[in-house]
Amino acid sequence: MTTASLERHEGGNNTKQRSVMKRIMPLLVVLLGFAIVMYPVLGTWVRNVTQTQQAEAYTSRINDQTTEEERAASLASAEEWNRTHAQGPVLDPWLARVDESNLEYQQYLKELDLDDVMGRIIIPKINSDLPIYHGTDEKTLGKGIGHLYGSSLPVGGEGSHSVLTGHTGLPNATLWDKLVDLDKGDSFTIYVAGRVMKYEIDNRRVVLPNETNNLRPVEGQDLVTLITCTPYGVNSHRLLLTGHRVPIDESEAREILNQKHNPWQWWMILALALSLIVVIAAVTWTIRGIKRNKAQEETE
Repeated sequence: MTTASLERHEGGNNTKQRSVMKRIMPLLVVLLGFAIVMYPVLGTWVRNVTQTQQAEAYTSRINDQTTEEERAASLASAEEWNRTHAQGPVLDPWLARVDESNLEYQQYLKELDLDDVMGRIIIPKINSDLPIYHGTDEKTLGKGIGHLYGSSLPVGGEGSHSVLTGHTGLPNATLWDKLVDLDKGDSFTIYVAGRVMKYEIDNRRVVLPNETNNLRPVEGQDLVTLITCTPYGVNSHRLLLTGHRVPIDESEAREILNQKHNPWQWWMILALALSLIVVIAAVTWTIRGIKRNKAQEETE
């Protein structure tokens, strides 16, 4: 092969490589974009699955690893706590921070402590099944629902008013994003230390953070209020959904506790579908381009 022929051959190879790279680079950009879009989707899915599993596992651990006497003692202690402690001021969970080193708060942490999880709250209408923890600090609210210290422990009883708090708008977890979809007549169920309690929402209001009078106990009533920030992404107000306790039979309780919940949200499915369409189109376009270039080279 002469020097001129060798140079033409090498030049042709370089041209082929550049042509292939021109086709592949857009695909690589699309794949990078796909990874960026799917990161929050998959992150949210993982957190949703994990949190629901923690809620379900709590029920299993309490039922299987504690005795009836232990559960009864834990509930009785919590009821006594409510009679003697849950009459003080109830403050906004996001604005007020409790000194967690004080003696009373440390005693509070010993109530309903059969497990690291305090309880479980299931809201069928919004496909939500989450663990409840003591307190409302940011770490707690990042992994589930927080019980607001100062309100009644969530064990029911006349004159009790428990307040449960959950985030809206976290980038990597659904939590209570859909709490806004609830209205009067909807229900939620709480499982704590073997006790199953059902509440029907009878009051829905939006208030300023410092408007906490509606969180106080009401004589003769058994209440639970769910709180989250609103509007979505602004968080200047609080959405309060208050429910009163209603009867629940054993078969209904079993059905609610055993119901499986879908960790996917509509926006996650939409993002995945659109991303896959773009990736498939990009891969198809790249493969066709490479084949077309190869066919042209063979005819030359």
